[in-house]
Amino acid sequence: MCWLRAVSLISVIFLACTNGGQPSYKSQPIQRKPEYKCIESNLQYDCVFYDVHIDMQTRNVRFGFEDDTLNNQKNITFKNSTMRKLPAALLASFRQVELLDLNGLQIEEIDTYAFAYAHTIQKLSMSNNNLERIEDDTFQATTALQNLQLSSNRLTHVDLSLIPSLFHVNVSYNLLSTLAIPIAVEELDASHNRINAVRGPVNVELTILKMQHNNLTDTAWLLNYPRLIEVNLSNNELEKITYHHFVSMQRLERLYVSNNRLVVLNLYRPIPTLKVLDLSHNHLMWVEHNQAQFDKLQYLYLDHNSIVTLKLSTSHTLKNLTLSHNDWDCNSLRALFINVARPAVDDADQYCKIDYHLEHGLCCKESDKPYLDRLLQYIAMTSVVEKQRKKESCSAINAIHSVQSLVHFIKQQGVVPLQGNAQLEAEVNELRAEVQKLANEQIQQQQLLERLQAEIDTNLRRYHLPKDELARPSDSLNKLFTHLRERHLHELGKSQVLMKKADDKLKDQMDVMEQNIDLRLERIAKLRKQYALRQETMLKRQVVNQLLTQLGNHRPS
Repeated sequence: MCWLRAVSLISVIFLACTNGGQPSYKSQPIQRKPEYKCIESNLQYDCVFYDVHIDMQTRNVRFGFEDDTLNNQKNITFKNSTMRKLPAALLASFRQVELLDLNGLQIEEIDTYAFAYAHTIQKLSMSNNNLERIEDDTFQATTALQNLQLSSNRLTHVDLSLIPSLFHVNVSYNLLSTLAIPIAVEELDASHNRINAVRGPVNVELTILKMQHNNLTDTAWLLNYPRLIEVNLSNNELEKITYHHFVSMQRLERLYVSNNRLVVLNLYRPIPTLKVLDLSHNHLMWVEHNQAQFDKLQYLYLDHNSIVTLKLSTSHTLKNLTLSHNDWDCNSLRALFINVARPAVDDADQYCKIDYHLEHGLCCKESDKPYLDRLLQYIAMTSVVEKQRKKESCSAINAIHSVQSLVHFIKQQGVVPLQGNAQLEAEVNELRAEVQKLANEQIQQQQLLERLQAEIDTNLRRYHLPKDELARPSDSLNKLFTHLRERHLHELGKSQVLMKKADDKLKDQMDVMEQNIDLRLERIAKLRKQYALRQETMLKRQVVNQLLTQLGNHRPS
């Protein structure tokens, strides 16, 4: 036995010597931290990272060399890479970066301290990613940041006013509902969002503002930006443009408001520097009081409206004018083309409605009183629609909007004498009564919708469901129904489980009862058997007693 102990001791000493002096019976794999070094460059970037892949679970990633003096590159980009979460380690290693290109990396989240050391960064591009929100303190340390590109993300919140150093910003193609404009920004592109509110301090540096394809309904906020040169408000929900919101602008040259809902244009006091005005694809009808402004323009786009008359002076400066797809009065067109050369008009109509014909390439209608003629035409069309409505159900809201447009048109043209036409007066009175009735119905429906919305919100809170402010009431209601359905199915499943347990328990009880019955029957059978044996024993005793008696009688005396 002594030699076995000696062999074991020698084995332990050998293992200790081969494992750094510590006995080990199983080797542990070494986990390497992800490291990415900057070893390539091109004409635009002095640092190009290739094949960087970071997901939400990646930890302890390192960029650059351990010797920070070697990480002095100023222009950094990434190729063939994905970065679900922007780590703090990148700019912690490269603290002299001036240009950082993070486009198209599928970034979903930014580390809290990702820009804590970005004191020198001047241009940052994070377009074409999956960002949904940027917290307010994210760029707190980026005091030199001048150019920020965040287009084509999914942003619902970013407060640009907290980055006062910005000069150029692009947040287009996101989901923003509120835009906060920085104090010194010069060019800002916030197009293709859902913006319905604009806020921020007065900015005398902003020159180009692109707000097309949003949900804007007013322009009063423009008063804070008096040095604008170009403003694009196309494809919004504007209903009027008034001089009061542009009164402080002394440099504005280009104003684009096409594809809105404009019914009012009041630029009776001209914007002196304005050269381009795009009013196409709206609902304008009367624009003659804007002649002073029109005469000073170089490019004026009025196509696809409902304009009846237009006046320009012989001293106008227009180089290009579009007039097609309107409701022209022929006499007005003839007078207009006396002062406007045909080459300046850049479009034409091809096909005209009934009672209209081409004049100077544009569809027009002959009438002595053009606006009264359009009013009567409008009333006739409304009467047809009303008769059709009696046969078929239509939208009350659409009817109200139509009549309100008519009322607005009448107010623009002044009081139209109707005393000479009793039938016309009767139709107008009937329309007014119908408008009031529809308006009351609309108010009732709106109140009902508000109560339903409040009830939906109450139930969302009751069942602890998150409320999406951007979601429609129907979506919230569907979410609530889905939750109740899932809850019902869950409760039903629990009830079925409890019923199954109860059934199993009842079955066990029945089995026990059956076993008890079997035992009792068996006991009764035994008792009966014992009783039979006792009876038999008693009979045998009686027989024995009789035999003994007989035997005693036959003994000799």
